[in-house]
Amino acid sequence: MIAEIQRLLSRIYDVDLDSDVRDFLCDREEAMAVVGDEVDRGEVLLVLEEEEDISVGLYIQKQALESLKNLESAAVCPEGFPAFSLATEGVSHWLYLLFRAHHEGAVSALELELQAEVDKYAAGLLAGNGVGAIRQRSRRLRRRILRGVEFLDGADTPEGSRYREAHQLAARYIAWLEREYVDTGRLPELFAELRRYYRLSRREKAERASR
Repeated sequence: MIAEIQRLLSRIYDVDLDSDVRDFLCDREEAMAVVGDEVDRGEVLLVLEEEEDISVGLYIQKQALESLKNLESAAVCPEGFPAFSLATEGVSHWLYLLFRAHHEGAVSALELELQAEVDKYAAGLLAGNGVGAIRQRSRRLRRRILRGVEFLDGADTPEGSRYREAHQLAARYIAWLEREYVDTGRLPELFAELRRYYRLSRREKAERASR
């Protein structure tokens, strides 16, 4: 299932990387050796910079991976959505980091979090067919991703501030996508916009999300 999420995001964003996310997965013990109690977040991207190269690993909670039996149902059903959201966030972080690295571009933690929120919406939107159904899915996804969020870090911490900023930017951008493309049935243009957004710089992403 984790490979299906990689294929889905790669198709949405027209990203062709010669890497399989399953080869980068770490178990809890391996992740704890690097980040300690951070594994309790359920998903952690492990990055080790070595001169001009980086080593990458990805930890996703075992229970979440085991519960992802069907990508489509997980994306749209309340009981499956937490696992879908966690796994998609992890794959999003991994894919976006490698995409930027292959294009010799730096990426900030804020960009990773912002793109992950957008990716959860875009991936969930592709489950099923029909313009009417997509409109309904869009509203459900936006509510689940953006209204039901619980922050693990306080607002006065660097992490808490970053997550809240990414959340606010994503909320505005997704609401704009819904109005501009989903409600009007302009789905080809929606995915063209998502691909453009994926390739913007940090400043450009923030500006576009603030429209």
